[in-house]
Amino acid sequence: MANNKMTKRENPLFVASLEKGIRILEAFDEGHRRLGLNDLVSLTGLNKSAVQRFLHTWESLGYLAKDADTKRFRLTPKVMSLGYNFLRGERLVEVATPFLLDARERTGNSVYLGTLYDTSIIYLIRLPQRLLLLEGTLPGRRVPAFCGGRALLSCLDDTAVRRILENSDRSSITPHTITGIEENMQEVAKVREKGFCISEQEQLIGEIAVSAPIIDAHDAPRAAVYISAKITEWPRERAEAELAPIVLETAGMIRAQL
Repeated sequence: MANNKMTKRENPLFVASLEKGIRILEAFDEGHRRLGLNDLVSLTGLNKSAVQRFLHTWESLGYLAKDADTKRFRLTPKVMSLGYNFLRGERLVEVATPFLLDARERTGNSVYLGTLYDTSIIYLIRLPQRLLLLEGTLPGRRVPAFCGGRALLSCLDDTAVRRILENSDRSSITPHTITGIEENMQEVAKVREKGFCISEQEQLIGEIAVSAPIIDAHDAPRAAVYISAKITEWPRERAEAELAPIVLETAGMIRAQL
């Protein structure tokens, strides 16, 4: 039997040229802050002529700026307006913020709000305990869901979880990162039993993170609340006894207000 499921690109409403143009902007990620023409050809897989046209268009619209000396491009502050418009209009962010601030005050630790997108977790709110790194304060950061999103993965069925794991780049971030598919499936099963997740040094050495999902009215995972602490001050037993109840309470209060 033929597969009748239409892919995005096969849909007649899909604008392929727009997708290619967005590919240019998405190439400017954490590891590629300033890019030249040849860099973008290599990163996007588009031909040089197409990249030139897209670069000129994005520069004309004010989303990219070109260095006169190096001829390399960078994102402009105008890009931030898109993220601001999303955050300002997202009720989840509005509702969650005061509860997250309260959780940070009660625990003295960093508190985040993250949502699942594709195979990543995107942080919508980041409230650090103290300024350690600039990246620690910025919303929009993406981390792999396989090691940073088990609280949300636990709300999906095994088939969906396995699909995300198989499509993920499960490279080790630290020596403690759990990368195997079966090992991750086991970890997700543990989260389902407890209702919260504890991750030890999987993304950052010296960090322990406790998280719990926020479920919407249709029992679908909307986001997750994270509390991040120093593992030297918060060993697993203490984190489970003291931080997990606050994470669960915070997630529940946010859900009740949505």
